[in-house]
Amino acid sequence: MVSLEHIWSVNEKRLSFLQKMGLRILKRFVITWECITKNNILNYASALTYSSMLAAVPVLAIIFAIARGFGFDTIIETKLRSSLEGNPDIADTILYFVDSYLQHTKGGVFIGIGLIFLLYTLLSLTANIEQAFNTIWYVKRSRSVYRQVIDYFGIFLLLPFVVVIMSGIGIFLQTFRTLLPNAQLLSKTMTFALHVSPVIIAILAFMLLYKFMPNTRVKWKNTIWPSILAGTTFMVVEWIYVHYQIKLSAYNAIYGSFAAIPLFMLWMQISWCICLFGAQFCYANQSLHTYAFERISDELSRRYRDTLILLLMSRICKHFASGLKPFTAHKLAVDTQLPDSLVGILLGELTDMQLLVEMHTEEGNEPRYLPAIDIHRITVGMVTRRIDSHGIENPSLVWQTSTLEWDALRSLRNENEDALLVDL
Repeated sequence: MVSLEHIWSVNEKRLSFLQKMGLRILKRFVITWECITKNNILNYASALTYSSMLAAVPVLAIIFAIARGFGFDTIIETKLRSSLEGNPDIADTILYFVDSYLQHTKGGVFIGIGLIFLLYTLLSLTANIEQAFNTIWYVKRSRSVYRQVIDYFGIFLLLPFVVVIMSGIGIFLQTFRTLLPNAQLLSKTMTFALHVSPVIIAILAFMLLYKFMPNTRVKWKNTIWPSILAGTTFMVVEWIYVHYQIKLSAYNAIYGSFAAIPLFMLWMQISWCICLFGAQFCYANQSLHTYAFERISDELSRRYRDTLILLLMSRICKHFASGLKPFTAHKLAVDTQLPDSLVGILLGELTDMQLLVEMHTEEGNEPRYLPAIDIHRITVGMVTRRIDSHGIENPSLVWQTSTLEWDALRSLRNENEDALLVDL
């Protein structure tokens, strides 16, 4: 296999414009492939497929319940049947489950159990999606349960209206084309718009997902090309799934309506792979200039890592002493010219060491970091001691040895570094 290690040490200033663009494209794909392999993204796609199957009926039940309240449930049902036109049996089965779910949740003991199951499936799905995106972006802390409930239930409540708007646009374009059959230019334009509008909507949906799902700052410009690639590929896969179900008559003859389930799961698995690949591509865009350092951050020496921690603490203390607005992780990364993911990891460790505290604003933006101790008491020695003592230090849990021997070794480490181990 060809090694691409040298691409991270190439001086771009000596390259032509086309060479520079080619090198950056190559770097993006290398970052994407390395991170997909490192983060086991395919495993996350499998987990999300399972969560999606589990949450499919409750989510559709919410959508249909809201849609019936506003009188446009027929539009959503038509949309669902058109998506499964190659296998109408599975559409009938899904609609039966949805109707049964809604009828049983109207009263009795089931209303409590049903709501608990509904809440669990929705939070499980959204939490798994967020965890996958946070893994891609190397974010250690997920949103709070309160934020998940508020943000994601709002999304599910808006889904019926989005479906209706999408269907309404299609109906409007279709009607406009029918009313003007003699205007060839307008008719062709409307036909083109009918074919392109689902792709545009899919691209916009991926842009919103890549921008807001990770619990970190993502720039809009870094979501454009990944969303175009993911949205276009997703629509191609959906077209193949919808139109080629009809050609699998032999498969249906053997398994009957059950044949739709593995095909649906396969389509969902591929769709999640496309989605996560696009998210990884977004990360590659945003970390293009810092990944050369970031890819070796796990191999940093203890001394170098401790120096970085002291650098972050120094900047935060100086910022606080000047009375300036506290740093966010992103602002601190920009100030120190370090990768966002590495700064986020180190700030999390400093918070666990109780050297920093997180300050959450009412607007729900990124947390800001403040010294947890009087800055006139924070010394280099204090920070290094906190680093040394961070974690478990119970010898009975980590080492089968006597307490006296353990204490002797600890004292030698700090007082007599020149002692020979063979003399202990």
